[in-house]
Amino acid sequence: MKLIEHELVDRYIYYLQRYIPYDKQEAAKEDFLDILRDRLPEIYTEEDIKKELNRMGNPYEFAGAYSDPGNFLLSGKNYEIFKAFLKILSISALLGIIVFTFNYFRRFQGTSLFDILKSLVVSIFILSLLPSWICEKIKTTKILRALMDEWDIDNLYESKKLKLEVYEIGLLMVKFSMYFMLQVYILTASINISIATYSFVMILFFINVLSVNFKFSENTIFSKTMYVEYFVDIFSIISLIFLTSYHMPRVFAIKIIILCNIVNLILNSYTISKSKNILLSRKKRKKNRRRNKKDRD
Repeated sequence: MKLIEHELVDRYIYYLQRYIPYDKQEAAKEDFLDILRDRLPEIYTEEDIKKELNRMGNPYEFAGAYSDPGNFLLSGKNYEIFKAFLKILSISALLGIIVFTFNYFRRFQGTSLFDILKSLVVSIFILSLLPSWICEKIKTTKILRALMDEWDIDNLYESKKLKLEVYEIGLLMVKFSMYFMLQVYILTASINISIATYSFVMILFFINVLSVNFKFSENTIFSKTMYVEYFVDIFSIISLIFLTSYHMPRVFAIKIIILCNIVNLILNSYTISKSKNILLSRKKRKKNRRRNKKDRD
């Protein structure tokens, strides 16, 4: 078996690349493999690989040489994600305004276009920065906790890198554009839609962006990322159905958002069903860690 195909090596590489900038991930991987090859004997065993990986130390320490200094409260990959979300949300806002104009052009009469645009710009900036900042703090906490724990290659769980297809990005942009359209719809409402309803819609928008940002930052579909996204999709569907039943009209933007959440639930369930072995292995490894910790205590 090639070194790159070895399960332990694959685990180490995943954690090594997890939080460093995208453009440095391949270089970090190649440098790590070169060092590991030099340290291993010509004919190596499973125990040789495990021994050398333990000697090399925590992958987060190795990754430190490839991490960029902080930029605007963020660092490394989370800064790149922040910039990506600025673009995605800006395009989504533009699409939302275009769709709104075609369907509700008359609602612009008697409203301040400047105030609407200002609200959209503020929303784009906050929805790009705040989720990335939260993910940055989670990342820092995880790294510090991992560095403080006793290092062992067995502590690293199996995972699966996040690979986004074009249709998944498209689904995100459709959902985000409908949230922006809904925001403009409420801001230009001729009927009374309360500030509390508007605030709740924007909170829903925020947690949807946060869950996607969290998945990008963690670079995996597993662990808490999976449960967060499931919760957000289900909570959003229930909340929007409740809102349209009691607090605002059933505009088609809400129906499309609900549909996007349902499709995302189906896609995530399908992806996870294909990787049951990884989930079972993680559960088994966690149980063994707890058992070993109790034995040591």
